[in-house]
Amino acid sequence: MNQKIRITEQELKHLQRVYELLGYTFRSPRYLLVALTHRSFINVLKKEKGYYYTNERLEFLGDAVLELIISEYLFKTYPKLSEGILTLIRAAVVRTESLAEVMRELGIGPYIFLGKGERKTGGEDKPYILANVFEAIVGAIYLDGGYRNAKETVLRWLKPRINRVVVSKSYIDPKTRLQEITQKHFKSTPVYEIISEEGKAHERIYTAVVKINGKILGKGSGSSKQKAHEEAAQEALEKLDKIIAKRNVKD
Repeated sequence: MNQKIRITEQELKHLQRVYELLGYTFRSPRYLLVALTHRSFINVLKKEKGYYYTNERLEFLGDAVLELIISEYLFKTYPKLSEGILTLIRAAVVRTESLAEVMRELGIGPYIFLGKGERKTGGEDKPYILANVFEAIVGAIYLDGGYRNAKETVLRWLKPRINRVVVSKSYIDPKTRLQEITQKHFKSTPVYEIISEEGKAHERIYTAVVKINGKILGKGSGSSKQKAHEEAAQEALEKLDKIIAKRNVKD
């Protein structure tokens, strides 16, 4: 972490509001400041501070810490589940949309430091940006308060989701589940389409839609086409659950 980072009084007030949303108070607020800073904010920082920083390195660290926390919790809580099933559950819990949902529920989006262009295009609600900030915050808490504080905070946010995933068995690959459901209820196979690609070659973000009988039922984004497909499938599954439930009520 860059030791020369200076925090203005305005930034400190900004961070203190985020402390309340997160349920964690930082001893070194600069960790949170960096965790909330998206790369699109670089030009503003260069102009106002003469130097810049982004949350990308914290995201890298937080991703590893998050995986360890969830792995340890699953290992201890579900001793009868196989390694393969535990891996699927973990993947379902830490997928982009799941982490983004937590950030939305906590109300973190408006507090992310974004460039004007990214803000105008709805960056504060983009799933991949929110998920990246989630991981960066985990990394920041780990550096600030150690593994124990990171673990307590992450499980407070994610434990209900973990339990829901296990009970509903929604850890099964969403594309597989969607195909099974659509063939059973609609006699149709999902069709996936990549509708946009953004970013540089090494940090490309893909956006996909999934169609059922020609109608778009899900949309998703990810760092690979496969991840974008999975996010789109997951959204479609959530919509289909409601459609099928209504059908059952009528029947």
